[in-house]
Amino acid sequence: MYPTVKKDKEKIIAFLGIFLCCFVNCTDKGHQEESYRYVRLISPETSAQTNSEGYSGIIEERKNVNASFMADGKIRSLLVKEGDRVRKGQLIAALDDDDYQIGVNQLRAQFRQMTEEKKRMDEMFARHNIAPNDYEKFSAGYEQLELQMQMAENKLDYTKLYSPSDGYVSEKYMEPGELVGAGTPVYKITDDSNLIANVDLPVNVFLNRDKIVSVSGFSPAFPDEAIPLSVESFTPDPSNNMLYKMKLLVPSRYARELTSGMNMRVEITSGAGDSEGMRVGSRSVFEENGRNYVWVYNPNDSTITKKVVNIVGTPVDNKLNVTGLTGKELIVETGVKQLYEGEKVNISKNSDFGL
Repeated sequence: MYPTVKKDKEKIIAFLGIFLCCFVNCTDKGHQEESYRYVRLISPETSAQTNSEGYSGIIEERKNVNASFMADGKIRSLLVKEGDRVRKGQLIAALDDDDYQIGVNQLRAQFRQMTEEKKRMDEMFARHNIAPNDYEKFSAGYEQLELQMQMAENKLDYTKLYSPSDGYVSEKYMEPGELVGAGTPVYKITDDSNLIANVDLPVNVFLNRDKIVSVSGFSPAFPDEAIPLSVESFTPDPSNNMLYKMKLLVPSRYARELTSGMNMRVEITSGAGDSEGMRVGSRSVFEENGRNYVWVYNPNDSTITKKVVNIVGTPVDNKLNVTGLTGKELIVETGVKQLYEGEKVNISKNSDFGL
């Protein structure tokens, strides 16, 4: 009996030993996971300063198109007058087309007659009743007549003038009954769907044009709204008074209220450049072996890596201007001297960044 009890006690002791080992290991593992440091993360801020300057601009149409006939003739009718709005493809004038119509009718009659003759020639050629050379000559004449008829029909179509674009008639150059040559302007059509603002800039703004951040326009037609303008072009040659012309595209939704010749105040916002780099909290920068670093957080594995930065200027409001960052990093802000390379960290809930 006693040997059996002794064996049972040994089994119980062995079981308890295994249980305690597992418990200690699990506790140590859980303690290890919870022992990761909590750090507060921030995103670098841009340190580039901006300044805005106001200039005077003048609204103009972006495009003027001369509408002209593609044929010679006498003007029969002008269907629109100055100030009328027109649509692209709208009939706006016509020439006297009687002679063109007669020419088309004659060629159509000849072509119909020759088409019947061609049927007969095709049958004869199929039965070998006509020499191949004669058949080829007839076919060539048939094709030439067809081309002549098509050209005559095109010229008949050219006696009608259609508006080349949307807009309004800003000028009328001819009157009904006048003779006009092909290509001679009859109307000037102004496309006002896209307006531009012309601004004269001093040389310092022109030389720093690549630093322009945004351009806004202000007009009495929209008293409570800043009109977003986009730069279309710069004229590299200055005027006599050493001013450089800048063209700004006005969004089409403002075209109805703005007209050519209207003044517009233009505000140009420029950046001071990227020499000052980024702004970070002064507590996030630490020195090691004569160099300055920040800790950069890697969201893929929750580790941190130090990155070299260069301090520019002096701290302002507990923030430093530094170079060496792109602005997309997540930076550890506090406790940086206690961290080490490759360390895993937990993110504090009061971190100031967006993932």
